[in-house]
Amino acid sequence: MATQNANGLLAVWTDIAPEAEREFNDWYNTEHIPQLLGVPGFLSGRRYQAVEGEPKYLALYDLSDAEVMKSDAFRQVREMPTEWTKKMRPLFRNTAIGVYRQIFSHGTQPAQDADFVLTVRLNIPADKEQDFNDWYNIDHVPALVGVPGVYCARRYAAVEGDPKYLALYEMNAAGVPKTPEWDKARNSEWTMRIRPHLKDGKIIISRRIFS
Repeated sequence: MATQNANGLLAVWTDIAPEAEREFNDWYNTEHIPQLLGVPGFLSGRRYQAVEGEPKYLALYDLSDAEVMKSDAFRQVREMPTEWTKKMRPLFRNTAIGVYRQIFSHGTQPAQDADFVLTVRLNIPADKEQDFNDWYNIDHVPALVGVPGVYCARRYAAVEGDPKYLALYEMNAAGVPKTPEWDKARNSEWTMRIRPHLKDGKIIISRRIFS
């Protein structure tokens, strides 16, 4: 499960060549995630499949901090891939990778990994950034975490990758963002002022398939 002392996050969104999907999942679950969890600073690894939005697959790795990605141990994994990894890498499609530092959290993580996550990636013009972050932390995240079915939310800023900002909400059902309570929470007056400035939005609801 997500760990309380995780100050960094590695997120990988990807599709896979259809003919390789079964082997892709076997490789990810039996070799790739265990290999990465052997790198000091990798605290947990979880995989998800999209139920709304794309790409289809998401892997989330909690890190002690983003600097783990610069470590010799991680570099060795990346630069000395196994034969199975060499086979799978060319089959990835529409891949996006983000390395993040945590900037805000709210709510209580469940005892077991949540069955569903909502990821929201955004950019914001530099001259609106302070108001954007105040809105997210003071108004938006607390309102959404107050919706029935939402356990908690964490916000991240990208060290590598684009869009710059990621919000991750842990939920007990895929339909939570379709409820009247969610709709009310996401449409505050402050939100209405901020929304026209939001850019490059990428929103995916995903179901946990491995942890």
